[in-house]
Amino acid sequence: MTALNTLKPWHDPVGRWNRYWFAASNGLRLAICRIVVVAAQLLLFTPSLENQLERVRANDGFTEPQAIITAVCAIVGEENFRTVGVITAVYWLTVAVGVTTLIGLFTRASAFLFAAGTFLIVTHAYSYGEEHHPEALYSIFLMLLAFSPSGARLSVDAWIRRRRTDQPGGDGRRLRYPTALWPIKLTQVMFALIYMNAGMCKLHDGGLAWMNGYTLGHHLFADAVLHDLPVGIWLARFHGLCVVMSVGTIVLEVFFFVGLLLPRMLPVILLGCAGMHIGIYLTQNAPFFQFLVLYVIFIDFERRRRSNA
Repeated sequence: MTALNTLKPWHDPVGRWNRYWFAASNGLRLAICRIVVVAAQLLLFTPSLENQLERVRANDGFTEPQAIITAVCAIVGEENFRTVGVITAVYWLTVAVGVTTLIGLFTRASAFLFAAGTFLIVTHAYSYGEEHHPEALYSIFLMLLAFSPSGARLSVDAWIRRRRTDQPGGDGRRLRYPTALWPIKLTQVMFALIYMNAGMCKLHDGGLAWMNGYTLGHHLFADAVLHDLPVGIWLARFHGLCVVMSVGTIVLEVFFFVGLLLPRMLPVILLGCAGMHIGIYLTQNAPFFQFLVLYVIFIDFERRRRSNA
């Protein structure tokens, strides 16, 4: 036995790195994530066409053009892009390739065009002075689908491949893909970084005072009054509860990454974060539903299927 074969895992950082990002997968997990995330984008999260056109009609130009919009307008001209006809065409083309991504037809090309169209639609809406951020990670994951075998399973492409090969494993069930998990792993890491950034910013801007209960109570009351949310007004009255929620928010955000290192802790952390986002929506009218749908990437469907077999 050679010395190379006797190396322990912690003596082989490159190998551990590759095993983390490029572990072999049959593609089922990525395929399910593709279907769930794309379906939710099409049915729930794509801004309405009327909303897009209303912004065009109500404004003489962009007030705060996003980087993607600036780049597009530099190529085609703002006067040519910012028209009812172009925005309508972009919208319906995005919906069309979204459907082909959902069913897995020409999956890689469809996913790329769908992600690009989604970026364009979202940034167009945000180029008139109103900007949010839950869509960013969601749109990035859509783009990652284009650079992975997301259509290897549960897709029209897989069905066509099976018909051509005329073999039981022709749809990819018996194949192993070393690039089927890296989009999922990368998005999980980005989740951890986003949450940690949110928690660290709170501590940087407010220090420990952010967790004194009064800060959160103030924000709850102000947002609840602004959006007429009785739950927020009621909740802001309980200082002790505000302290608990403040501390819990910081702990969940800063230490979310622990769930990636200790998978047994992940369900508890995800449930806590889901409760946090639902509470934020009910008390402050800040929707993070894209995050909740994207939690599907943390479910190991392949392991669940093996355990049920």
